[in-house]
Parts: sequence; structure tokens; C-alpha cells
Amino acid sequence: MRFLGLEIKRVLTTRLTWILLCVAILCSIFMAYIPVTFEAVTYTGDNGQEVQLKGVEAVKYLQETRAHMEGEVTPEKAKTALAAFQECLTKYGVTDTYELPDEADTEGLLPYWDYLHGIREVFADEETGIAPELTEINLKDTEQYYEKATRRTEALLKMEQADSAPAQKKAMEMYEKVEKPFQYYSGISSNSMDYQVLLIYIIAILCVVIAAPVFTSDYQTGADDILRCTKHGHGKMAVCKILSALLICGGAFLLCSIVWIVITNALFGWESTKTSIQFIFSISSLPDLTVGETQWVNLAASFFMFFAILSFTLYVSTKMRSTVSSLAVALLFCILPMLAGDIFPGKLGLWIQSILPGGGIGMGNSFLYALIDFNFLNMGNLSVWTPYALVFFAVIQIPLFLGMTVYSHCKMRQ
Repeated sequence: MRFLGLEIKRVLTTRLTWILLCVAILCSIFMAYIPVTFEAVTYTGDNGQEVQLKGVEAVKYLQETRAHMEGEVTPEKAKTALAAFQECLTKYGVTDTYELPDEADTEGLLPYWDYLHGIREVFADEETGIAPELTEINLKDTEQYYEKATRRTEALLKMEQADSAPAQKKAMEMYEKVEKPFQYYSGISSNSMDYQVLLIYIIAILCVVIAAPVFTSDYQTGADDILRCTKHGHGKMAVCKILSALLICGGAFLLCSIVWIVITNALFGWESTKTSIQFIFSISSLPDLTVGETQWVNLAASFFMFFAILSFTLYVSTKMRSTVSSLAVALLFCILPMLAGDIFPGKLGLWIQSILPGGGIGMGNSFLYALIDFNFLNMGNLSVWTPYALVFFAVIQIPLFLGMTVYSHCKMRQ
């Protein structure tokens, strides 16, 4: 324990570590605050003058305006929203919202905007997946909102998993467990959730920079040769170095992630965390989760993958003679999962992305995006949903790379 304390103190007393940890904390605050700055609303006040609101004020105004549409997403509410849009579009002689002229009075549509993407998706063509014009949808058909949502999911799975009947079956079994009607509360959007993905990736890179020199710095300075002559110069020293890196980086990850969740939910309203993820992402999203639950599930799953890439970095640190080379290899593996889908064709890219350490940490390959997608790893009659595979591989990689780290340090450099 004494050596562990000294090792933690040694890592924390380096200027680079403090700079990186401070950057990580500032990023968590910044990433939570940025999305709310994009919120803006313009309306006509009681005195007839135009009022513009931004940030938290806009969020609160929209919550008040949309209060009657919150709670359960019923077919009746979907019908009300569609009717409001159709009336506005017909008034200006257009077929979709992007065709509305600049002078169009859309203030009356404010309570219904969040319902729009769900309505489009539910009524998308089952063969092509193309959404219809809003004016083409029959109001009476909204009575079958959830029946059509199920058929839409079935059709989408036939397109996405055309070669795997087991994947289609498993996906539909998951979707049938999703609580309906969906829940909706104005506030957090899919755009704000994207910043959790970005934050996790940034923290991972910063902590890789902290972990990369853990062993190589001693090799470079010759301190490793001196430490090996001490009573605990082999295995125990390696374990203490590993634990210090995991404790410091793991603590930073949890602190920054929790700070992001608390600030984001405080700005957008904790009530909005009860919204079903189907309502802000895709009607056909498979997990039965709310926005708030998704935030914590994404944090927990990413924590395993974060430890996997960190463990790999520590192993690389024992194999390299210089900090630069160790850092270069570790950073390369932070980028590879994002490129795997482009480098390797089809399902092979998905397999490689899932197997690589930190495969669910990145911009296009994050665990969150896997959670709302239909990707399965298929092998014969075996189909595994990608989020499960990402966590499974990470759980295996953590002890594997940590064991290899200790072995490499003790045996390979004698």
C-alpha cells in the first residue's frame, strides 16, 4: 500500500498529468453547457412585439409551451401534432416544413415539433424506408401509431438484417419488451446526447496520454533498473503502477462523466430524463430505456471499454523503449475502431471494430450509437447484439491485457 501511495503521488505530481486532468474536467463542463446554447425560440409577446429567448430561458419556455403534449405519447397527441402541421402547410401551399417561407407563422407549431420525426418514421414506406410528405398522411391512420411503429421496425430489420433471420427474431423480441406508450418530456435532445459521446472519447485520449509513460518513462531514465534491485522490484511494482494508473484515470473518467450528466440534466430539466429513447432517436430503437437510464448505461458500458483501452495502453508501455512510441501506438488504437468500418468491408469491419480494445469509444462507433442501431454480430445461427458484444470483449480484454502487462514487465525485461 505504501508503494502504491508513492506511485500515485509520483504520477499526480507531474505537470502534464495535472494539465490533462484539468482539461478533462473543463471539457465535461463545456460539453454539458454547449448544447443548451443552441436552444433558441422566437415568439410574439403580449404587447405584440417579437421576443427572442436563448439558452436555459428558451428551454424553460418550450417546456411550458409543450406541457400539454408531455407524458404518454398517445395516438391522439400524434394526431393533434400532425393536424397542426398539415393545417400550416396547407395554408402556405407547401408539402413539407422545409418549404415554408421565411415569413410563415410557425409559432403555433412550437408544441408539436418534437413529435414530427416520430410521425415521419412511423409512416415511412415499408419497402423503401422513404418517409411520406406530411400532407399525404391520413389523420385517421394515427390511431394505429404503435401498430405501424411495430410494422416499421419489422420492415427495417428485414432491410438491415436481410441475411440473418435469428438477428431479426432477437431484435423483435427486444422491441416487443419496449414499454408503450412512449414517454415524452421536453428538454434533452439527441444532439445533447452526442456530447456525452464526444466527452467520453476526449477523456479516453487524455487518459491514454497519462498512462502511456507509466512504464516507458522508467525505462528511459534507467529508474527501472534501480527499482528492480529493491525488495518489491518485480511483480508488486508492476501491480502498483497498474493500480495507480487505473485509479487516477478511472476516477477522472467517473468524475467527468458524472459532472456532465448532472449539469446537462440540470440545464435541460431532470423531468426530460424520463423521455423514452425511441422518441428522441428512432421509433425503432430496441432497448427499453429512458434518456436518463441511457446516460448511465452508456457511462457504465463505456467505463469497461475505457478500462480495456487503458489496460492495452499499459501493456504497450511495457513493450516500448520510449514514451513517444508507446503513445503513438496507443493513440493509433484509439483511432482504429472509428476507421475499421471504412477500411474493412461489410460485417468484417463491424467484427474488427467490436473486438478492438475501446471498440465502443469514438465518434462513429460509440456504445450509444450501437445501442440505438440494429447491428448484430452474426455467426451461423448465432446472433449477438453489438452492445452486448462490445461489453463482452471489453470484460475479457481488461484482465487479459493487465496480466500481459505484469508478465511483460517481469519477464521480458529481465
